[in-house]
Amino acid sequence: METSVKTLRVHTERTFAIARSSADTFERVVFEMSEDGVTGRGEAAPTSYYGQNAQGVAEALENVEISDPWDIEGALAHNGAMPPSALTALDNAMHDLAARRLGVPVYRLLGLARPEPVSAYTLAIAEKQTTVAEAKRLRAHPILKVKVGGWNDIETLRAVRESSAADLWVDANEAFSPEEAVEVVTELKGIGVGMIEQPVPVSAGPGALHKVTEAAVPVPVIADESAIRAGDVPELAGFVSGVNVKLAKCGGIRRALEMIHTARAHRMLVMLGCMVETSLGISAAAQISGLVDFVDLDGAVLLADDPYSGLLYENGRILLPKEPGLGVVSR
Repeated sequence: METSVKTLRVHTERTFAIARSSADTFERVVFEMSEDGVTGRGEAAPTSYYGQNAQGVAEALENVEISDPWDIEGALAHNGAMPPSALTALDNAMHDLAARRLGVPVYRLLGLARPEPVSAYTLAIAEKQTTVAEAKRLRAHPILKVKVGGWNDIETLRAVRESSAADLWVDANEAFSPEEAVEVVTELKGIGVGMIEQPVPVSAGPGALHKVTEAAVPVPVIADESAIRAGDVPELAGFVSGVNVKLAKCGGIRRALEMIHTARAHRMLVMLGCMVETSLGISAAAQISGLVDFVDLDGAVLLADDPYSGLLYENGRILLPKEPGLGVVSR
């Protein structure tokens, strides 16, 4: 078996600004493994928020040890000390390789039906006029997720609500103090949003999320930064409506399934999210999208230079390739 690692630099069409940062260039790492003329690929989407970068992830993947390419669980356990985004690339590549060798899409390998999820399209923080114009341009998209970081962005959201018939979700990325967040979610509820994501800092603890969740009823509040892996989910049960599962956070398809099943065992809602990723990373997440309540897998459609093709977006709906594995190919 042969393996290779390469680092990609991709760019968003517009600057992607959230409450704590902004960027228009992202480094991604692709891990490839080949055996018997078949190649599987997986993408790592490291982020500094979780203490990871492309160089460290690439170095970790260069030292991967795989004794049996069919033994996904064994390989993940053996290489478990790697950064989670590196583990994601390994996990997804092994699923891609196994499914390609069997001649089936990854969702079939997992025993799932072919999903056709409707994904939110994310509007990054920007001037009100810019955001409203973007919302009008995206009239065909049924769900818009609006990033907010302060009260000015709440006013922008109100303007979007007046100009768009789309369902609106809000992502604060920990922007508000626990006290302010209660007031914020009350305001958001009045605007008519359908979901609120991580309004308070992780450091505020589950109790702060609980107060905000109670204030937001009946609008669900979803924990993102507070929910990294399956072990985090039980501590949030009863304090928040649900959790946002991201392959790049938890370590790939297998670990994402663990999070989903753990959340369901605690009767929680599940969101499936992403980083800014290429179609390779998004396709991996989309394979399990039929298992969740909210889908936010727009990372590839935000790019100006996606290096992979095969995954299609049609007015917010993701159309997965029917080809074996993850179904995407290099352009």
